[in-house]
Amino acid sequence: MTSPLLVFTTDFGLSDAYAGVMKGVALTINPDLCLIDLTHQILPQNIAQGSFLLGINHRYFPQDAIHVAVVDPGVGTDRRPVLLSTPRGRFVAPDNGLLSGVISGYLESDPTDSGPISLPPELSAVHLTNPEYWRHPVSQTFHGRDVFTPVAAHLSLGVSPEDMGELIDSLVYLPIPQPVQTGGIITGRVIYQDVYGNLVTNISADILMVPKSADVLIKGRSIHGLQSTFNDANGTTNGKLIALAGSHGYLEVAVSNGHAAQFLEVSAGEPVEVVTEPA
Repeated sequence: MTSPLLVFTTDFGLSDAYAGVMKGVALTINPDLCLIDLTHQILPQNIAQGSFLLGINHRYFPQDAIHVAVVDPGVGTDRRPVLLSTPRGRFVAPDNGLLSGVISGYLESDPTDSGPISLPPELSAVHLTNPEYWRHPVSQTFHGRDVFTPVAAHLSLGVSPEDMGELIDSLVYLPIPQPVQTGGIITGRVIYQDVYGNLVTNISADILMVPKSADVLIKGRSIHGLQSTFNDANGTTNGKLIALAGSHGYLEVAVSNGHAAQFLEVSAGEPVEVVTEPA
């Protein structure tokens, strides 16, 4: 039987050895694993960004994929290491809100407060308390190597989640910032910038059912109209500030063949307005 994919999402970056070491640990336990990086470029300790990217991207992987997600500023503290099982994959991660983006797809409404929430019936979770499936000795500062990755590798070999710890019925949830619509104005915010400097917002394409003549306002600048591509044939030239719905299904602000984050001098959290009706 072919081993499932093991998919890594971390804030470790690529200049240090952390990501590579986790892959070595995984392959030591199961040499037949296929390893894939979703990203190691989550901003350091940015749990909300990790939650957002994991939430919108995990659906592109096979349903039996195992995800190791590590954005863990509380490593070594009393935050729980957990395994979440869903219809769209299994997730080994710290219980610090990092899995909120995954969980949100199964909720009838998004909670407004941070904290533990009861899991919907489609999901199940285990508090990873059985050290038999960890790497020893366990470092108090690198659970990605010594707890999360070994657990995921043993899962790929067919070990039952129930053998790895205690069943739990709640996980920590961080509310995902939602845009607000008032009349003809949709107000959202920048969630993150991608490698090209494009500013990805939390305004989804489902909400963004607006005329192409809408205005997008960000940091005192007004972008008239929504483009279809980064180099739209409709008059877009190099260096022009544009707005469009990205491949991930969310509004983003970009500079054609440029770097919007540097051009605007903005970062995550910057307010963005979409004006669909004239004042």
